Amino acid sequence: MSQDLELLVALQETDLQLAQCQTKTRHFATERERIEAEFQHHIATYSTAKTNLDAVRHRLRDLEIELSHFQAQFAKYTADLQRVRNQREYETAIREIDMAKKSAAQCETKIAEARAEIAKLETEVASYAPEIEKLRAETDLALAENAQAEAAYLAEVEVIRQRRQEMETKLSKVWLNNYARVSKLRGGHVMSQVINGTCSACRMRLRPQVHSLVRQGIGIHTCDNCGRILFYRPDAEAKPSVEKVAAATAD
Repeated sequence: MSQDLELLVALQETDLQLAQCQTKTRHFATERERIEAEFQHHIATYSTAKTNLDAVRHRLRDLEIELSHFQAQFAKYTADLQRVRNQREYETAIREIDMAKKSAAQCETKIAEARAEIAKLETEVASYAPEIEKLRAETDLALAENAQAEAAYLAEVEVIRQRRQEMETKLSKVWLNNYARVSKLRGGHVMSQVINGTCSACRMRLRPQVHSLVRQGIGIHTCDNCGRILFYRPDAEAKPSVEKVAAATAD
């Protein structure tokens, strides 16, 4: 096989290896997602309790603001009561005082309920803390190991890429362009080994002249059917079976 063909075969093997590397690289990200999802699954009950706790705390803040508003109204209406000038104004002030007092009392009840719920949820959340810390530490360790393995693997991939670049420098621009064209057309599968006069990629028999030239390693040829670049290795030829040899001898 000519040096150019050897380089093209090596380039093909390297590109297929890099394609596998891309798949494996994606697996690192997938594994990280799986690790984090597993952690979230384990702490689902804790997360629900924590979300509920945050919601009740927010509701308590709103209720406290609302209570301050009703208390301010109560103080205002009480002060207004001191300035009434007739029975009608007196009755209005009393009615407003009662409404503000009632609203404040209802708000205080809701605040008491919210504080009781917060205390319960805080106890529940606190009970999960030791387990959550342990799971978080284990998850962070698994993620760190994943990142470390990915970094080491990417370093190996970079070595392969550099090796590919070195191959490119040894090939002519014409064959690099041909290689890129066929790679785009055939999904990265550029080279096809000739076995028993047939293109191993598409199973099409070669013209005798092309077969002869490929066997001799003269020039670089493509399959008339699939367009892949052909190469030949003597050790890949199928050897005749014992039965066929015996039959030929008998004839």
